[in-house]
Amino acid sequence: MREDKKIEVSPSVISGDLANLGSQVTLCEKSGADSFHLDVMDGHFVPNFTMGPDLIKAVRKVTEKRIDAHLMIERPDKYYRVFHDAGSDILLIHYEAPISLKLLFNRMAKENIDYGLVINPETPFSHVKDLVDGCKILLIMSVHPGFSGQSFLESSIPKIREARKYIDDNGIDCRIEIDGGINYENGKKAVEAGTDILVSASYIFYNNIAGSIEKLRSI
Repeated sequence: MREDKKIEVSPSVISGDLANLGSQVTLCEKSGADSFHLDVMDGHFVPNFTMGPDLIKAVRKVTEKRIDAHLMIERPDKYYRVFHDAGSDILLIHYEAPISLKLLFNRMAKENIDYGLVINPETPFSHVKDLVDGCKILLIMSVHPGFSGQSFLESSIPKIREARKYIDDNGIDCRIEIDGGINYENGKKAVEAGTDILVSASYIFYNNIAGSIEKLRSI
């Protein structure tokens, strides 16, 4: 574990049981979850369709922890206010979205809406370093976005190291988050490389929720 910062565990609700969502979110929180990660997919930017603003509203009703909405959608510039108004605290926007991120980030900043930047496995950190300042979170995807249950990509580790060095060297107030196939073993590698936030879906919800969160928090 990095000595200067607490590692945050953020359960990804995509793998939760929607029929028991409220009780599972509460159990996660009681087990030490620091925030919640909600994957929004539009069936266009990624080949799957999940979670609209109503689900975010439902999660908001049962927790006061931070909610991060991961917008895997083609037009975040068109819909970001909907997800913010539904109860999201931070909106995570993909670099790969076919829009002007600089214009969108400037608009969100003027509206006092917190945002973060997401990069897919094939996107080098060097392509986005000029966009990081102002972001609350840099989310590095360790799987290809769109589906839960994929295996962790080891190629994300050097990208974390590169991002950590750049952020620290430039005094930027932005946390690094990793999402995709996270378990205890690769989560430990990610933390050693410089990750601040571990997002985990299957590892938490398909096992013992309390035990899995506790193990991740022990890293």
